[in-house]
Amino acid sequence: MDPHDHISAIEAIEQAACADMYAAAPANVADKLGLAYCRIDDGLLLINRRLDNLVFNRLVGFGVKMPVREASIDQAIRAFQGAGIHSWVIQVAPGTAVLSRVLAARGFSQHPRTWAKFVRPPEPIAVAPTDLTVREIGCEEADCFGAVAAEGFGLPRDAADWVAAIVGRPRWRCFLAIDGTQAVAGGAAFIDGKSAWLGLGATVPSHRGRGAQSALLTARLTATAGAELVTTETGVPLNGEASPSYNNIQRAGFKLAYQRPNFRHPNPATAAV
Repeated sequence: MDPHDHISAIEAIEQAACADMYAAAPANVADKLGLAYCRIDDGLLLINRRLDNLVFNRLVGFGVKMPVREASIDQAIRAFQGAGIHSWVIQVAPGTAVLSRVLAARGFSQHPRTWAKFVRPPEPIAVAPTDLTVREIGCEEADCFGAVAAEGFGLPRDAADWVAAIVGRPRWRCFLAIDGTQAVAGGAAFIDGKSAWLGLGATVPSHRGRGAQSALLTARLTATAGAELVTTETGVPLNGEASPSYNNIQRAGFKLAYQRPNFRHPNPATAAV
């Protein structure tokens, strides 16, 4: 596959998963969290007013398939400003140098946290040892899945209701790790055609270090075995910082596809456009 087409496919499946996750939120939950999402040219803009965090407030995939339009960048900036969010970023995939220049002209600089995008070659899937039980779940365990994600990521209860809404939804397959009768970790796979995205891997603090996420990666890779593209991402470790997620992904056989920097504005909520 042409390198640009490969990047485009990686960005597209992440966009599709994120858009569907935002769309899945029940109306009352979307209202409490201040959720909004929309397409801006070839990019996907995500807003979560309650969770003022760059994971939930970003423009992803912009400029990969279409020429960069400055008016569209300004549209995104106005949307973030109007939401009153401080922690938002515009993500710059490889091959979008024009976007970097346009952002620099508007005072943007690179955020310290860069994301690493991974893909997994079609290789045999090794069994990851753990004393926990890992299983795929249905709608009857959606609340457990949401609760584990919220506790694992340190999110409020409303976020648990949001994450729970993807369980049983078309194209999603969700898994829990169980200790006895207690759900302690979870992860999801979004499958669209021949592409799959793995995300929402979270473990409650009391059960970290017991192999839950490695086992959940194995389960999800098995579930997506027919996909031609399987991708995931995590933050690049900073200056010796511990990064269990980064290490787990590599141990599961994923290879680094590229690094994707995040660009932020020095005055994110007040900058004039």
